[in-house]
Amino acid sequence: MRVPMRAQITCFVDTLTSRGVTRNISQNGIQVELPELKRKANVRLTFRLPLSGTIVDAVGTTVWSLERRHGIKFQYMGEQSLESIQHFIEDSREQD
Repeated sequence: MRVPMRAQITCFVDTLTSRGVTRNISQNGIQVELPELKRKANVRLTFRLPLSGTIVDAVGTTVWSLERRHGIKFQYMGEQSLESIQHFIEDSREQD
């Protein structure tokens, strides 16, 4: 289940650092809006979840790109980050 999420995000690909915003999130991935991200790129992500303010660090792969929007599938993140995302999704669904 994807839920809308607006937050600042920093993406690291090799030596390139890009900053943008998130559009939505699920337990499996995140949609981001930033200037450029190559398909199949391995990306390290850092962002802060709204409400809780929890900082999430994750590693993922770009699975699709359309203009400035990109879909990133999570490959790895710590247990705390995973739990925080699950809580954020549950809380967002309860507010609908």
